[in-house]
Amino acid sequence: MTSRMMAMTLCVALIATGCASTSLKSYKPKTDDETQVISVLMRISRGMESKSMETLLQPYADDVYIGNFQKYIGVSSPGAPTRVSKLELAQAYVQLFKSTKELSMDITEFRLTVSGDRAVAEGRLEILYKIEAGRKEARSDYIRADVTWRLKRTPLGWKIAEEVFQ
Repeated sequence: MTSRMMAMTLCVALIATGCASTSLKSYKPKTDDETQVISVLMRISRGMESKSMETLLQPYADDVYIGNFQKYIGVSSPGAPTRVSKLELAQAYVQLFKSTKELSMDITEFRLTVSGDRAVAEGRLEILYKIEAGRKEARSDYIRADVTWRLKRTPLGWKIAEEVFQ
């Protein structure tokens, strides 16, 4: 009887752990700084879903470092760059916007740490995109990646200084 109870307890714990995953949209900020950081990250999602480059790029600092981006969007090869600039990021998103009819983005398994003028956010980025396709072609696909955002407070508010795709 005790082994059954232990097994049931383990199953309940595993289910509860899986259900406790926090998404960016459901994250409850504890401070004003966390609220502002969440707002900055939500702009990426809103820009993606509305296909607005202005909204999408607004959270990024001008000297942002984007690491390992080409593994997920663009040609991934041994010679592909592991770092892209803000301009190259914009060009990749323009191409994605042109080739899709619908985009949605969610960030799950979200964690946030704010310390003074710096913040680190981590999560699993999931982008669902639907394309205009002919017969026998995929009509939708996912891009999934674990991402780390490092933000800094600037005179214009919080900005993403570094975005690294794992």
